[in-house]
Amino acid sequence: MEDMVTEILVRLPVKSLLRFKPACRAWQAIIDDPVFIRAHLRRSASRWEQSHSFIINPHSMVRVPWDRWPVPSNRYRFHQWQLQRGTTTTSPRNNNVATFLHAKDLSDDQQFYTTEFTHRDGLVFSTTTTSLHVFNPATRDAITLPTSSRSNLMGGGRFNYHCSGLGLDPRTGMYKVVQAFFRFQSMEPAETKMGMEVFTIGGGGGGAGWREITSDPPYPAKRFQIGVSVCGYMFWRFSERHTKLERGILHLSLEEEEFGITGLPDELDTDNSFLLDELLGRDLCVSASNTSCTMLNIWTLPVADESLCTLWQWRYCIDYPWSLCSVMALPPFSDEIILLRGNNICRYDLATSKLKILCRLDRTRYQGEGARKSELFSAMPFIESLVRITY
Repeated sequence: MEDMVTEILVRLPVKSLLRFKPACRAWQAIIDDPVFIRAHLRRSASRWEQSHSFIINPHSMVRVPWDRWPVPSNRYRFHQWQLQRGTTTTSPRNNNVATFLHAKDLSDDQQFYTTEFTHRDGLVFSTTTTSLHVFNPATRDAITLPTSSRSNLMGGGRFNYHCSGLGLDPRTGMYKVVQAFFRFQSMEPAETKMGMEVFTIGGGGGGAGWREITSDPPYPAKRFQIGVSVCGYMFWRFSERHTKLERGILHLSLEEEEFGITGLPDELDTDNSFLLDELLGRDLCVSASNTSCTMLNIWTLPVADESLCTLWQWRYCIDYPWSLCSVMALPPFSDEIILLRGNNICRYDLATSKLKILCRLDRTRYQGEGARKSELFSAMPFIESLVRITY
């Protein structure tokens, strides 16, 4: 009987499961079981392949005394947008509404504003100019990580840069936040040394707090970036002053907490800009325009829990006469190439070589937002989950 109940519950969305938990102690025990949480996450991931879902944060722009231009406010407003099959730019089929998920207002502290986001297993990791945050928009849980005494990647004025990231340790099943700090800074690139530290979410007890990683990166990472997390590894770009020393990207094994270098595709001209993305947490993706900015090349690197493959696969070269964009999905996880270009989620049809806009983020109606106008948007693929976040 319990197996039958579990099989039914694992198919339900998070919102329904949260509503059912207080109704029955037996159901609550099932839903809170880590084994059930992972099974529900796997089903959510497989469901994403059939019906793509995206999380969007429309940033309100505010003026602050220390900045010349308006900056993103520190109020988080997470919405979910679902891709409906058959959507086109001329026939949206009522697909221009994003459902409200969660809001978190941090405006009591005017010393910071939001900067970057990333997503992993239903968790959203965000950096601000002074702090790091982890959210589960589906369960509406959120934590602000404690400040580290080692954090010293200073930006302009009173604010910090953050070279950080969120990923899953496949051995323990725990999520780790990693951030970098300088051990020693010098005008000479070869003399600058960087270290990193880790915060284990749900570490509890004496395990809570920032812990220094014993080994150091071979070269410093770029100090303003969020790492890309894939299958137990986290990837960052090296600082601009060190890219001439090493043609690759920095990786960290979250299980072993050891650093290494992953080579880039041989065909990639590293003098040109390129972007790193993750595809449904399984593959690392590099996208880069050609020299004339008329084509977009896309490579993927399969990443397994057991080892890190170094054989890049050149996947696509598409007509794309614009600036760089983020790759959100590729076949076989999608029927087409899904891209984020500016404020537009787009679909590149491989059969017709045409780019179509699926969602105009600045024209989407955001549930509960009223007439509020946003100028800047963060958007990424989203898989809802029951993953808990605690100190």
